[in-house]
Amino acid sequence: MSDSIVKESYKAGEYIFFEGEVQNHFYIVESGTVQIYTMSKQAERVNIAQIKDGESFGEFALLSHMPRSATAQAVTDVVVTKVSEEGFKKLLSELPVWANCMMTSFVDRLQNMTEALKNSDQFSPRE
Repeated sequence: MSDSIVKESYKAGEYIFFEGEVQNHFYIVESGTVQIYTMSKQAERVNIAQIKDGESFGEFALLSHMPRSATAQAVTDVVVTKVSEEGFKKLLSELPVWANCMMTSFVDRLQNMTEALKNSDQFSPRE
């Protein structure tokens, strides 16, 4: 593998990245489970997604060039492939089927987040 695509391992409980960090890469889970979460204004943990084998996370920060919108923590021992922006562009050009799967995953996550927000007490109408 080149420097643009590298393998990393994390033990259960270790953090992969933190909300607010500025980074230019994303991850593909080879094995294990990663919890993606953010903190509410009431300082309560809000779980967004559990990412498992074959799924990716961290793409939003890579594509938007904005700070991380959530924290990623290993639930189990995890092996990931870390892909830089250069590696991402290479994968998109070489693997169109993969790119389509990634976009489908984005849509699913956005729909799940929208539903979670609709059901959240934080966004309930005030009386």
